[in-house]
Amino acid sequence: MATWTTRGLAAAGPTLIAIATVTGCADGPAKPAADDGRRPTAVGADVGTLDGVAFDVRRDPGCGCCTSWTEYLTKHGAAVELSEDPERQAFRTQQGVPEGASSCHTAVVDGYTIEGHVPIPAIQRLLDERPDAIGLALPGMPADSPGMGGDSTSWANQPVMLIDAQGALVPFDY
Repeated sequence: MATWTTRGLAAAGPTLIAIATVTGCADGPAKPAADDGRRPTAVGADVGTLDGVAFDVRRDPGCGCCTSWTEYLTKHGAAVELSEDPERQAFRTQQGVPEGASSCHTAVVDGYTIEGHVPIPAIQRLLDERPDAIGLALPGMPADSPGMGGDSTSWANQPVMLIDAQGALVPFDY
């Protein structure tokens, strides 16, 4: 079990500090993630591919679920560079990701920031539509998200958020 905390607790003062306990992160997903390559919809739309799309992914040191998420991306054709970043919180802030959107890894892809275990169809919509935004986030570490567990059915129901140009979180349908 891994425990994630916010740095600088002494400086936090009366600010509410959220401490999330995550099960299975350091050792990868709790159960194998079955990905049949299709997003379940009424018409059974294909997940598609990320052929040639380059991702720079920075993870918290030692986090195994980040590796599982990048494997999910590469399975669908993405080119992924994964590195451990002990200063990822500062990197995430520099990218414009609000604290309420934080997860265990931050990716940069084609000018956008992706925070957390965002499913491929959401990333594809972002890259296809190119909104004026910072990127996407799947806050926290949902146990049934890509890289954590679940399957394409649970992944299609993840509450992905658009991080708009002002840093606000807005629900993102995909």
